[in-house]
Amino acid sequence: MKTNKLSSAGESKLPSTQISPCRTKLSARYPFQHQRKTYKEYFGGPPCFKYSTEHVLDDVKLMDAKRAERYKFQHTGTGAEEFQKMLLACGASLSYASKEWVSNHYKWIVWKLASLERCYPTRTAGQFLTVANVFEELKYRYDREVNHGHRSAIKKVLEGNASPSLMMVLCISAIYSCPNLNNNKLEVDKADTNEDSNDNKSLPAANRNMSVKIELTDGWYPLDASLDTALSEQLEKRKLFLGQKLRIWGASLCGWSGPVSFHEASGSAKLMVHINGTYRARWNETLGFCKHVGLPLAFKCIKASGGRVPKTLVGVTRIYPVLYRERLPDGRSVVRSERMERKALTLHQQSVSKIAEDILFEQQENCDSTDDNEEGAKFCKMLERAAEPDVIIAGMTSEQLMHLSSYKEKRKVVMQNEVAKKVEKALEVANLSSRDVTPFLKVRVMGLVSKLSASKASSKEGLITIWNPTEMQKADLVEGQIYSVTGLVPSNYCTETLYLHARGSSTTWRRLSSSQTTDFKSFFSPRKAIELSKFGEVPLSSEFDIAGVILYVGNIYLCSNQKRQWLFLTDGSKFISEQKSEERDCLLAVSFSCPTTGEDSALFSYALSGSIVGFSNLVKRQKDQMRQIWVAEATESSTYTLSHEIPKKSHLKEAATSAERWASISYPKIQELKERVLCIVGDSGV
Repeated sequence: MKTNKLSSAGESKLPSTQISPCRTKLSARYPFQHQRKTYKEYFGGPPCFKYSTEHVLDDVKLMDAKRAERYKFQHTGTGAEEFQKMLLACGASLSYASKEWVSNHYKWIVWKLASLERCYPTRTAGQFLTVANVFEELKYRYDREVNHGHRSAIKKVLEGNASPSLMMVLCISAIYSCPNLNNNKLEVDKADTNEDSNDNKSLPAANRNMSVKIELTDGWYPLDASLDTALSEQLEKRKLFLGQKLRIWGASLCGWSGPVSFHEASGSAKLMVHINGTYRARWNETLGFCKHVGLPLAFKCIKASGGRVPKTLVGVTRIYPVLYRERLPDGRSVVRSERMERKALTLHQQSVSKIAEDILFEQQENCDSTDDNEEGAKFCKMLERAAEPDVIIAGMTSEQLMHLSSYKEKRKVVMQNEVAKKVEKALEVANLSSRDVTPFLKVRVMGLVSKLSASKASSKEGLITIWNPTEMQKADLVEGQIYSVTGLVPSNYCTETLYLHARGSSTTWRRLSSSQTTDFKSFFSPRKAIELSKFGEVPLSSEFDIAGVILYVGNIYLCSNQKRQWLFLTDGSKFISEQKSEERDCLLAVSFSCPTTGEDSALFSYALSGSIVGFSNLVKRQKDQMRQIWVAEATESSTYTLSHEIPKKSHLKEAATSAERWASISYPKIQELKERVLCIVGDSGV
């Protein structure tokens, strides 16, 4: 059996995946928005090694990937074409060692060896970039790729055997365009053009948001990449440059429709790179896929427009109840609580069942024979007209019974098909064919701060919406715990709170153990029931929980295309804590609202007047100074529970018990407060 093994092709002393043309030492821990050194410091060689370029030849000084492709050795004139002939002479197959294959690898080998000479000029001048070394590298690569089946990271991605979202270290090999954000122009990299630099310093760009394209390489193959706006700004500030290594995580592939070779992918397939998944890599990191797990991006470093966040750490402060969003046929949407979704589903099923039953009854009344000439049809009509059909059936032969049974089965199938078609059409007319309902779970989180951090800045707050949360996520998420989260996507651009969203199946939440959380400062304030006597301590627009006795449930009215309702409650804390019965600040008015398309039952029930109820996630609003009452609003995340249904371990249980105990001995005061509420309602016209 013939092999493609080359003659005298031993393993190279300079593995291409270990030595890179990158000449910079960078931090792998911090993303681009935390530049720790200047560009000139990074553009030097390996650390603690000073050198001069007086021993370096001019072609080596200026060598980059573009020039390396066209490079020819001065004394021999040897270039990529000559190296291909040398490979073929050693026994390489022309189908593998093609002109494109040799030219590609020749470029990366020449750039790498020239970079080594540039970094260590006094020690290695003229010793690396030689014909012999280049040829040995080419034979090594042929042996690795053809005979041993080795494939680099980019080759696996292009051939569809690896996901582009995996973490990999790539090197910037070309910059096709660089945005000049100050002049709103697009500068073309001088190294990528043969024309005079004075005529090509800048070209007009469409706008600042224009996608900036660079070329990345894993040392074996190249791949074009498109930068987002934030990375384009880093490129304009010279924090991205030729030869720099990047650790890329969570990228996606655009323009890729199936397995392609590297030269077929040129100009079509493109790696979409975002700043939330891009980090600086050390100058000596190995190119290709990373074997180790990447460090999470600090929550405060997440850029709202920076694309998907591969991994971050968050502390969960609040978990809100599961809600359901239904898209209506007219394009509008309605958000319901779990209780209201059950009612809406029941009503939908009842409406569908009624339509189906009516059509089935009508079909049975008007059912005609499928074929009156059939033997079974005649027997069926005979039985329908007979006074004693059992006697007739007893006298029928087995063949006649078979015809009768076959006819009944055929008529049943026809009836079912006709009923199904009519039901489907009737449901479409009534807009009841299907419901587009999506459950979602909102989780409020905080960024974590190390105990060793001297910064006094407050932690970044975020609100994560999980669409279609899994049962495990709904059961395992706990307030006060720290989680490692993957797959979040920011969705806002100019607010203090960072809003993110994710699909339940594409997001993982892994709880950190207690030993892993000891290095972070405390971020969690456990829930507690607020008393009206201390309600002034609650910040405006913040959420709170409370339990009290319902004094009055107002009528539903329309306001600004919404159905609204007020209820009034007290917890008695004002009278318990003070010896004198002071009626100031002892009432809380809560506003409920829902869209006009919503059901009235989504508001507060009149039957709960006089009950002890616990509320969660109410929002404090501006106090009514004229009437001296506190005001709050119930949002879609607010919930309420009757006193006897509150779990014993709940923080609302003690508050509800205290309010119930006060109400049982304060009937005159409750009646007095009810009269006051009626006066307030009468004055306001609600």
